[in-house]
Amino acid sequence: MLILFGCIGVVGAAQPAVAQPTVTHVSHILHFTLHSNGSIPVEPNAMDFAERTNPSGPLLLFLPATGSRPARYTSFLHTARDVGYHVLGLDYWNRGPSVIRTCHANPECYGQIQQNRFNGADPTVFSHVDRANSIMARLRAALTYLNTNDPDGGWNRFMTGRSINWQDIVLAGHSQGGGESAYIAHQHAVQGVLMFSSPVDTYHGVSATWMNSPGATPPSRMFGFDNAHDVYYSKIVASWQKLGLPARVGASNSSVAPTGSHQLISTLNLGDPVQSHLRSVNNDTLRNSAGSPIYQPVWTWMLRQVE
Repeated sequence: MLILFGCIGVVGAAQPAVAQPTVTHVSHILHFTLHSNGSIPVEPNAMDFAERTNPSGPLLLFLPATGSRPARYTSFLHTARDVGYHVLGLDYWNRGPSVIRTCHANPECYGQIQQNRFNGADPTVFSHVDRANSIMARLRAALTYLNTNDPDGGWNRFMTGRSINWQDIVLAGHSQGGGESAYIAHQHAVQGVLMFSSPVDTYHGVSATWMNSPGATPPSRMFGFDNAHDVYYSKIVASWQKLGLPARVGASNSSVAPTGSHQLISTLNLGDPVQSHLRSVNNDTLRNSAGSPIYQPVWTWMLRQVE
């Protein structure tokens, strides 16, 4: 095992710099946290996760659910690596109440939260993340670090100067992270979007305002997966319909949801409704007799649709 220590430079000229302190590098796996070089500390500050197998794969940027951390999704992230992706599980401001519990039937609220957490702009009573702690700042910092500490890894393909090369990035996320991914893809044309138990952006028929118009990424590059017993199932399916995802082709009570659709539904019993929401993609998902996640075939199929 090779232990590396390093820092990265400025996140933005007019913003506090964000840097990485200690990292453990095992082959092409890196775990690291972000540290501030300025007066604004990085908050929250859970461990980020990066992995790759070859220098030419696309980047999968994964955003966790409310209150969760990248380390809770290593089974899915390893699956993405095996498909051929560069993988970055990024910690971000997903603490406090979920977006659906905050916004309810306020359609403007969803986009206000998601925009603020994405780029730090326009803080409101619903969300007031500063620019230095935004997803954009963290993504720039992480890519800069990875390019410095894994120079042969091809990480430089995903950022030119301070501009993110969204066309080479697949966004994926769970619950709040999936909603955030869909929002980012609405603003930027990305290579693809994978939404797990998400977006939960519709409440009793009232959907987030930002979904009223076509986004930069077409529905043909978007895929969603959920369990029919999910506590938020009806809200998620309504959000998929609002986003224009092609209609689903039914559901399956086996571990393999029907493929060939952009809306994948499983009716397998994962536990209570909350567990059904969580176990579509996190490490607590059920496993088969060989110890593999039961939904790994679904994850793999989804990943290959947008690689």
